[in-house]
Amino acid sequence: MVKFETSRLRCHSLTLEDYAVFESGREPNWIDFTNPYKHLIEGPNPLPHRISRIKKNPEFAEIGLFLAVEKATKELIGSSGFHDFPDPNGMIEIGFGIVPGKQNNGFGKELLNGMWKMISARPDVKILRYTVSPTNSPSLHIIKSLNFNLVGEQIDDKDGLELIYELPIKTYLQSI
Repeated sequence: MVKFETSRLRCHSLTLEDYAVFESGREPNWIDFTNPYKHLIEGPNPLPHRISRIKKNPEFAEIGLFLAVEKATKELIGSSGFHDFPDPNGMIEIGFGIVPGKQNNGFGKELLNGMWKMISARPDVKILRYTVSPTNSPSLHIIKSLNFNLVGEQIDDKDGLELIYELPIKTYLQSI
């Protein structure tokens, strides 16, 4: 399990056992926090995609999905994860979600920064990527505030049109 903290969040990757429990249709027994918002239980979530990746390569569990627990309340308020290992160019793509009741409080940006700081320790990571729907104003605000560069667009089978933002890891680390 990989762990890191930000000023308001404690974050840790899911274990192989956590993935197995989720795959069986149950929620793991959390000891140090609660899940009052039913994050990853109700509504859309990345678990189906992450579980299939873990089955192919158990090492992916270390970067596949991280839980974000608010320190003050000890509540699970979101999650973030990487879509895959870095590609041959060193590009790694991230996704994240904050429960609706905790959005617009800076948690998304804080979680993204924590994830990127953590993953920047890997020597194979050279480029950070974030894709977002052009209609997702809150996420566009976050990524633009971090000075990521719009490098193109793509059509996602599930989400439709997405804008592709990237930033070299060296540039990101110099900006924090």
